[in-house]
Amino acid sequence: MIPRLAAAVALLALTAAAPESRDWSTTLKTDAAALHEDIVANHPGMANALDPGFAGREAAAYALLQKRAPSVTTYAGYRFALSAYAASFDDGHMTVAPADNAPVFAARWPGFLTGFDQRGQVVMTRADRAPVPLGARLIACDRVMADRLARTNIGAFDGRWFLASRRMLRGGRLLVDQGNPFIRRPARCTFDIGGKPRSVTLDWQPIDDAELTRRIADTNQRTHEPIGAKTLSDGTRWFTLSGFDGDPAGPDAKGLVPLIAGMRADRARLENAPRIVLDLRGNNGGSSDWSVQIAQILWGEAAVDAVPNKEYVEWRASPAVIDTIKHYAVQFAADPDAKARYMMMADGMTKANAAGRKLWREPDDTSDASAAKPAPVKRLTAPVYYVTDTGCASACLDAVDLWRALGAIGVGQETSADTLYIDVRFATLPSGLTRGVIPMKVYRDRPRASNVPVAPDYRYPGDLRDTAKLAAWIATLPPKRP
Repeated sequence: MIPRLAAAVALLALTAAAPESRDWSTTLKTDAAALHEDIVANHPGMANALDPGFAGREAAAYALLQKRAPSVTTYAGYRFALSAYAASFDDGHMTVAPADNAPVFAARWPGFLTGFDQRGQVVMTRADRAPVPLGARLIACDRVMADRLARTNIGAFDGRWFLASRRMLRGGRLLVDQGNPFIRRPARCTFDIGGKPRSVTLDWQPIDDAELTRRIADTNQRTHEPIGAKTLSDGTRWFTLSGFDGDPAGPDAKGLVPLIAGMRADRARLENAPRIVLDLRGNNGGSSDWSVQIAQILWGEAAVDAVPNKEYVEWRASPAVIDTIKHYAVQFAADPDAKARYMMMADGMTKANAAGRKLWREPDDTSDASAAKPAPVKRLTAPVYYVTDTGCASACLDAVDLWRALGAIGVGQETSADTLYIDVRFATLPSGLTRGVIPMKVYRDRPRASNVPVAPDYRYPGDLRDTAKLAAWIATLPPKRP
């Protein structure tokens, strides 16, 4: 398993009105040019012979961005134009994120929001004044069918709309007006209510950020519980793993280090549990080293080493990427092994760059070949379940790939997906308002193909935010895959 170093999620700000005194057209042109140049200079896709269409796709997306720039007069226009450019890559690791000092803009809604389920787009949250009930299915708005409307108004600015998980995660924003000048805000929509159509005129009203966040959560039903371990009343050992950020000073590490230490010390008792649950709800990724450590405890180092794995990675050997790796060496200076690895990587990339090579292959194994082989551990009799939601991507998916190969049973929702471009660096654009999030390396021979999600063995039919009901449901499942 080749560990990931970092992951990122971009979120749009949604609060008070943004000042419009700035020349947003010029700001967009300048920032867009800088982002385009950064991608050309540093994205591994620009040097990937196995992805010959990458440069052409980037050029087309940049051309559309340049075409839109002269008409942009608001911060919303600036933000959505950049978002559409990033979305064109259909890559969760290639995105844009507002800086801390970026303006924010107001949101409006018609008193209800729809989300995706097995029937399509249905009303999942509503105010008392809403003209449609919960469960009403959206058919069309302004004579545009619901699926096409969502693809045009959200998918084109969010990316990966072909993924069911993406539609479930982001679909609740269809009836949120954020001032996007490149779409038409729906005016009149038709719903299926109890088998009968009903058309309603949308009454758009302001909604504050706190309520909007709560309403959006009702549409994607995603939760993020604190990292920790507990034993349930029936003896189930439950490990909440809601983040895998690799920063040793970050909150994820502060929760994961003692959790893993406790798991290692309690390995003998884990063998006698009726079941073990590895709860990945809320996990967007980070470093895959955490999931490897957990696997080594549960199944043993020998079993982890025996998992077939021919994958390797190539890094874009550019000065900006090299500088990022050197920064990691400083950030992880307290860990001698990590520091040595990053210094080795920086040295290898530097030599590749000096020789005119745009990609550098990371060695498959930098460990001591003479080290003794790990001893096998007592085999677990307890079934191991992992729980995923629609946001599981990056290092969260690495965990799923590894644990599944070792015999763990997947429950919950279908995961998100990622391309073969991974491990990001951040580039602040000239305005200081936005950061580009750009991959630094590319996977080779990864068993799971680009942008392929993982379906659970047992799909949870309820609201994943209700941990008690989820735990009770898992306790009824067979201790093996169907």
